[in-house]
Amino acid sequence: MENGDSAAINLANVSGVVVGGAPGSVKTAGMTVVVLSLLLSGRARIHIIDGKGGTDWEWATPAASDYAGDDTAAALALLERLHDMMRRRIASMRSGYGNSNWWNCSPGKRPPLEVIIIDECQLWFDMRHLTDTSKEYKDACARILGLATDIVRRGRSAGFVLFTLTQKPTADSLPTGLRDNCGIRVCFRVLTSEAGHAVLGDLPDGAPDPTTIPASRHGGAVITTDSGMAVMCRFAYVAEAEAERLVRDITRRPCGA
Repeated sequence: MENGDSAAINLANVSGVVVGGAPGSVKTAGMTVVVLSLLLSGRARIHIIDGKGGTDWEWATPAASDYAGDDTAAALALLERLHDMMRRRIASMRSGYGNSNWWNCSPGKRPPLEVIIIDECQLWFDMRHLTDTSKEYKDACARILGLATDIVRRGRSAGFVLFTLTQKPTADSLPTGLRDNCGIRVCFRVLTSEAGHAVLGDLPDGAPDPTTIPASRHGGAVITTDSGMAVMCRFAYVAEAEAERLVRDITRRPCGA
Protein backbone atom coordinates (compact mmCIF):
# COMPACT_ATOMS: atom_id res chain seq x y z
CA MET A 1 0.00 0.00 0.00
CA GLU A 2 1.03 3.65 -0.30
CA ASN A 3 1.60 3.82 3.46
CA GLY A 4 3.98 0.87 3.38
CA ASP A 5 1.54 -1.80 4.57
CA SER A 6 1.54 -5.09 2.67
CA ALA A 7 -1.43 -5.91 0.47
CA ALA A 8 -2.69 -8.70 -1.77
CA ILE A 9 -4.89 -8.97 -4.83
CA ASN A 10 -7.88 -11.16 -3.98
CA LEU A 11 -9.10 -13.05 -7.06
CA ALA A 12 -11.99 -14.76 -5.28
CA ASN A 13 -15.12 -14.57 -7.44
CA VAL A 14 -13.26 -12.45 -9.99
CA SER A 15 -13.33 -13.38 -13.67
CA GLY A 16 -11.48 -10.41 -15.16
CA VAL A 17 -8.54 -8.15 -14.35
CA VAL A 18 -7.69 -5.20 -16.59
CA VAL A 19 -4.18 -3.75 -16.39
CA GLY A 20 -2.88 -0.65 -18.15
CA GLY A 21 0.09 1.65 -17.98
CA ALA A 22 2.35 3.80 -20.10
CA PRO A 23 5.47 2.23 -21.64
CA GLY A 24 8.13 1.98 -18.94
CA SER A 25 5.61 1.94 -16.08
CA VAL A 26 6.73 -1.61 -15.20
CA LYS A 27 3.29 -3.03 -15.96
CA THR A 28 4.48 -6.47 -17.05
CA ALA A 29 7.04 -6.65 -14.24
CA GLY A 30 4.27 -5.87 -11.74
CA MET A 31 2.13 -8.67 -13.14
CA THR A 32 5.12 -11.02 -12.94
CA VAL A 33 4.69 -11.03 -9.15
CA VAL A 34 1.03 -11.99 -9.47
CA VAL A 35 1.55 -14.72 -12.05
CA LEU A 36 4.57 -16.10 -10.19
CA SER A 37 2.47 -16.40 -7.02
CA LEU A 38 -0.22 -18.29 -8.93
CA LEU A 39 2.31 -20.66 -10.47
CA LEU A 40 3.97 -21.34 -7.12
CA SER A 41 0.58 -22.07 -5.52
CA GLY A 42 0.30 -25.23 -7.59
CA ARG A 43 -3.44 -24.65 -7.92
CA ALA A 44 -3.59 -22.62 -11.12
CA ARG A 45 -2.89 -23.24 -14.78
CA ILE A 46 -1.46 -20.28 -16.66
CA HIS A 47 -2.21 -19.64 -20.34
CA ILE A 48 -0.20 -16.80 -21.90
CA ILE A 49 -0.92 -14.83 -25.08
CA ASP A 50 1.78 -12.20 -25.62
CA GLY A 51 0.83 -9.65 -28.25
CA LYS A 52 4.24 -8.07 -27.95
CA GLY A 53 5.82 -11.25 -29.25
CA GLY A 54 8.94 -10.64 -27.17
CA THR A 55 10.58 -12.41 -24.25
CA ASP A 56 8.82 -10.73 -21.32
CA TRP A 57 7.02 -13.94 -20.40
CA GLU A 58 9.77 -16.37 -21.31
CA TRP A 59 10.53 -16.99 -17.63
CA ALA A 60 7.05 -18.49 -17.15
CA THR A 61 6.91 -20.75 -20.20
CA PRO A 62 8.46 -23.83 -18.50
CA ALA A 63 5.58 -23.90 -16.03
CA ALA A 64 2.81 -22.36 -18.16
CA SER A 65 0.21 -24.68 -19.64
CA ASP A 66 0.11 -22.73 -22.93
CA TYR A 67 2.00 -19.96 -24.66
CA ALA A 68 1.09 -18.06 -27.83
CA GLY A 69 2.98 -15.03 -29.08
CA ASP A 70 1.72 -12.38 -31.47
CA ASP A 71 0.57 -14.87 -34.08
CA THR A 72 -3.13 -14.15 -34.49
CA ALA A 73 -4.08 -17.65 -35.63
CA ALA A 74 -2.33 -19.23 -32.64
CA ALA A 75 -3.88 -16.74 -30.21
CA LEU A 76 -7.34 -17.37 -31.63
CA ALA A 77 -6.94 -21.15 -31.54
CA LEU A 78 -5.85 -21.04 -27.89
CA LEU A 79 -8.71 -18.79 -26.85
CA GLU A 80 -11.25 -20.93 -28.69
CA ARG A 81 -9.99 -24.02 -26.89
CA LEU A 82 -10.09 -22.30 -23.49
CA HIS A 83 -13.53 -20.85 -24.17
CA ASP A 84 -14.83 -24.31 -25.04
CA MET A 85 -13.24 -25.65 -21.83
CA MET A 86 -15.01 -22.91 -19.87
CA ARG A 87 -18.38 -23.74 -21.41
CA ARG A 88 -17.99 -27.45 -20.65
CA ARG A 89 -16.90 -26.73 -17.08
CA ILE A 90 -19.88 -24.42 -16.48
CA ALA A 91 -22.22 -27.18 -17.64
CA SER A 92 -20.60 -29.81 -15.41
CA MET A 93 -19.75 -27.89 -12.22
CA ARG A 94 -22.71 -29.03 -10.15
CA SER A 95 -22.70 -32.64 -11.30
CA GLY A 96 -18.93 -33.01 -11.20
CA TYR A 97 -17.98 -30.94 -8.17
CA GLY A 98 -21.17 -30.53 -6.15
CA ASN A 99 -21.58 -26.77 -6.61
CA SER A 100 -22.40 -24.51 -9.53
CA ASN A 101 -19.76 -21.96 -8.43
CA TRP A 102 -16.09 -22.98 -8.60
CA TRP A 103 -15.25 -20.63 -5.72
CA ASN A 104 -17.71 -22.41 -3.40
CA CYS A 105 -16.18 -25.85 -3.98
CA SER A 106 -13.69 -27.40 -1.59
CA PRO A 107 -10.17 -26.28 -2.62
CA GLY A 108 -8.97 -29.86 -2.51
CA LYS A 109 -11.68 -31.16 -4.84
CA ARG A 110 -12.23 -28.47 -7.46
CA PRO A 111 -10.27 -28.35 -10.74
CA PRO A 112 -7.39 -25.88 -11.18
CA LEU A 113 -8.00 -22.16 -11.56
CA GLU A 114 -7.55 -21.30 -15.24
CA VAL A 115 -5.69 -17.99 -15.61
CA ILE A 116 -5.42 -16.41 -19.05
CA ILE A 117 -2.97 -13.58 -19.74
CA ILE A 118 -3.43 -11.43 -22.85
CA ASP A 119 -0.54 -8.97 -22.91
CA GLU A 120 -0.59 -6.02 -25.33
CA CYS A 121 -4.22 -6.77 -26.08
CA GLN A 122 -4.49 -3.68 -28.31
CA LEU A 123 -2.92 -5.74 -31.10
CA TRP A 124 -6.30 -7.42 -31.51
CA PHE A 125 -8.79 -5.28 -29.57
CA ASP A 126 -8.13 -1.86 -31.14
CA MET A 127 -9.76 -2.23 -34.52
CA ARG A 128 -8.65 1.25 -35.62
CA HIS A 129 -5.01 0.29 -35.84
CA LEU A 130 -5.03 -3.22 -37.26
CA THR A 131 -1.78 -3.98 -39.02
CA ASP A 132 -3.59 -6.22 -41.50
CA THR A 133 -6.77 -4.83 -43.06
CA SER A 134 -7.93 -8.03 -44.70
CA LYS A 135 -11.41 -9.27 -43.82
CA GLU A 136 -10.00 -12.56 -42.54
CA TYR A 137 -7.69 -10.76 -40.12
CA LYS A 138 -10.41 -8.36 -38.95
CA ASP A 139 -12.78 -11.28 -38.37
CA ALA A 140 -10.11 -13.10 -36.35
CA CYS A 141 -9.50 -10.01 -34.19
CA ALA A 142 -13.21 -9.53 -33.61
CA ARG A 143 -13.47 -13.19 -32.64
CA ILE A 144 -10.58 -12.87 -30.16
CA LEU A 145 -12.24 -9.85 -28.52
CA GLY A 146 -15.60 -11.64 -28.41
CA LEU A 147 -14.13 -14.74 -26.78
CA ALA A 148 -12.17 -12.69 -24.24
CA THR A 149 -15.26 -10.67 -23.34
CA ASP A 150 -17.39 -13.78 -22.90
CA ILE A 151 -14.77 -15.42 -20.68
CA VAL A 152 -14.81 -12.33 -18.45
CA ARG A 153 -18.62 -12.30 -18.40
CA ARG A 154 -19.15 -15.97 -17.62
CA GLY A 155 -15.88 -17.40 -16.36
CA ARG A 156 -16.26 -16.66 -12.64
CA SER A 157 -18.43 -19.66 -11.78
CA ALA A 158 -16.13 -21.95 -13.79
CA GLY A 159 -12.89 -20.80 -12.16
CA PHE A 160 -11.61 -18.79 -15.12
CA VAL A 161 -9.80 -15.45 -14.73
CA LEU A 162 -8.65 -13.37 -17.69
CA PHE A 163 -5.95 -10.69 -17.31
CA THR A 164 -6.00 -8.07 -20.06
CA LEU A 165 -2.82 -5.95 -20.27
CA THR A 166 -2.00 -2.97 -22.47
CA GLN A 167 0.55 -0.17 -22.66
CA LYS A 168 -1.83 1.86 -24.82
CA PRO A 169 -4.95 2.21 -22.68
CA THR A 170 -7.79 3.76 -24.66
CA ALA A 171 -11.50 3.12 -24.98
CA ASP A 172 -10.69 1.14 -28.13
CA SER A 173 -7.95 -1.07 -26.69
CA LEU A 174 -10.02 -1.67 -23.53
CA PRO A 175 -13.66 -1.81 -24.71
CA THR A 176 -16.12 -0.98 -21.94
CA GLY A 177 -18.01 -4.25 -22.55
CA LEU A 178 -14.91 -6.08 -21.35
CA ARG A 179 -13.53 -3.59 -18.82
CA ASP A 180 -16.80 -3.06 -16.98
CA ASN A 181 -17.05 -6.79 -16.29
CA CYS A 182 -13.58 -6.91 -14.75
CA GLY A 183 -13.77 -7.01 -10.97
CA ILE A 184 -10.23 -5.70 -10.55
CA ARG A 185 -8.61 -2.85 -12.48
CA VAL A 186 -4.96 -1.89 -12.16
CA CYS A 187 -3.56 1.31 -13.62
CA PHE A 188 0.16 1.94 -13.49
CA ARG A 189 1.53 5.38 -14.36
CA VAL A 190 -0.25 6.98 -17.32
CA LEU A 191 0.21 10.37 -18.92
CA THR A 192 -3.39 11.46 -19.43
CA SER A 193 -6.64 11.33 -17.50
CA GLU A 194 -8.24 9.72 -20.57
CA ALA A 195 -5.82 6.79 -20.31
CA GLY A 196 -6.54 6.45 -16.59
CA HIS A 197 -10.27 6.44 -17.24
CA ALA A 198 -9.88 3.80 -19.97
CA VAL A 199 -8.41 1.45 -17.35
CA LEU A 200 -10.24 2.39 -14.16
CA GLY A 201 -13.56 3.75 -15.36
CA ASP A 202 -15.37 6.39 -13.32
CA LEU A 203 -13.84 7.07 -9.93
CA PRO A 204 -15.30 9.01 -7.00
CA ASP A 205 -13.98 12.47 -6.18
CA GLY A 206 -10.77 12.31 -4.20
CA ALA A 207 -9.72 8.92 -5.58
CA PRO A 208 -5.99 8.48 -6.27
CA ASP A 209 -4.91 9.62 -9.73
CA PRO A 210 -2.54 7.41 -11.78
CA THR A 211 -1.29 10.46 -13.71
CA THR A 212 0.37 11.70 -10.51
CA ILE A 213 2.58 8.61 -10.12
CA PRO A 214 6.16 9.81 -10.74
CA ALA A 215 8.27 7.97 -13.31
CA SER A 216 10.79 7.22 -10.56
CA ARG A 217 8.20 5.27 -8.54
CA HIS A 218 8.56 1.98 -10.39
CA GLY A 219 5.67 -0.38 -9.80
CA GLY A 220 3.34 2.34 -8.53
CA ALA A 221 -0.31 1.78 -9.45
CA VAL A 222 -3.91 2.56 -8.61
CA ILE A 223 -6.14 -0.47 -8.01
CA THR A 224 -9.93 -0.54 -7.92
CA THR A 225 -12.33 -3.37 -7.09
CA ASP A 226 -16.05 -4.07 -7.55
CA SER A 227 -16.73 -2.22 -4.29
CA GLY A 228 -15.66 1.02 -5.98
CA MET A 229 -12.74 1.46 -3.62
CA ALA A 230 -9.55 2.80 -5.20
CA VAL A 231 -6.15 2.63 -3.51
CA MET A 232 -2.61 3.59 -4.43
CA CYS A 233 -0.11 0.76 -4.10
CA ARG A 234 3.30 -0.36 -5.29
CA PHE A 235 4.12 -3.76 -6.75
CA ALA A 236 7.20 -5.61 -5.63
CA TYR A 237 9.86 -6.40 -8.20
CA VAL A 238 11.16 -9.89 -8.96
CA ALA A 239 13.91 -10.19 -11.56
CA GLU A 240 13.10 -12.47 -14.48
CA ALA A 241 16.10 -14.69 -13.67
CA GLU A 242 14.82 -15.13 -10.11
CA ALA A 243 11.28 -15.83 -11.31
CA GLU A 244 12.60 -18.44 -13.72
CA ARG A 245 14.62 -20.06 -10.95
CA LEU A 246 11.56 -20.23 -8.70
CA VAL A 247 9.37 -21.91 -11.32
CA ARG A 248 12.05 -24.34 -12.46
CA ASP A 249 11.36 -26.74 -9.61
CA ILE A 250 7.62 -26.89 -10.22
CA THR A 251 7.60 -27.81 -13.90
CA ARG A 252 7.07 -31.47 -13.08
CA ARG A 253 4.83 -30.95 -10.06
CA PRO A 254 1.20 -31.97 -10.73
CA CYS A 255 -1.24 -29.07 -10.54
CA GLY A 256 -2.88 -29.09 -7.11
CA ALA A 257 -0.11 -31.11 -5.46
